[in-house]
Amino acid sequence: MRISNSADLRRFKKSNADLQGGSGMSFWATQQIETAIQAGQVKAAKKLGGRGKSKAPAKAKVVSGESPGEASVRMALFAAFGDWFKGGEVVPELRPFQARKFRADFAVVRFRLSIEIDGWCFHGRMLEDHESDRERGLFFSSHDWLAFRVSHGQAINNPGMLIDAIDAAMKLRQPVPREDIVLSPIEHKHGVWYQLEGPR
Repeated sequence: MRISNSADLRRFKKSNADLQGGSGMSFWATQQIETAIQAGQVKAAKKLGGRGKSKAPAKAKVVSGESPGEASVRMALFAAFGDWFKGGEVVPELRPFQARKFRADFAVVRFRLSIEIDGWCFHGRMLEDHESDRERGLFFSSHDWLAFRVSHGQAINNPGMLIDAIDAAMKLRQPVPREDIVLSPIEHKHGVWYQLEGPR
């Protein structure tokens, strides 16, 4: 389910019993989505000068080259853990290693957690792509990185499950001090990737 307005959010809450208790990361992320929807509605109303009915808020801005699944996960991760460049934990498009040019869609870099959205088009149709993904996964694991892989459908319909899993993993891992993390931007046709310079 894509949540782009209040009606979508109400349906999502009603269909997910685990949100009824009012606790946990899924509940918190849902609250953040609700706040963002309300803020979008207020902004739309102001554009109309406060007169008449407001238009539906615009959908979340999709980053160039980003799939709908990646956009959904980005919004959920930033709502739950914050954007690294605004004092949070999440770095988009991270290359964690010097030796190999493997890249994670997103990373909770201080905890060495990588997040990958596996769309069928690029991760399941060809044996070569399947083998490459396994090789990358083994390389991440051998360097003490914990990989979270979700399907495109899971990314859109239930990002809260991913948020809860990451939250649990963060409690089990020792974070690197923020001041020890060094990132260098890499210009790319779709924007900017980031190279982790240290610690290795």
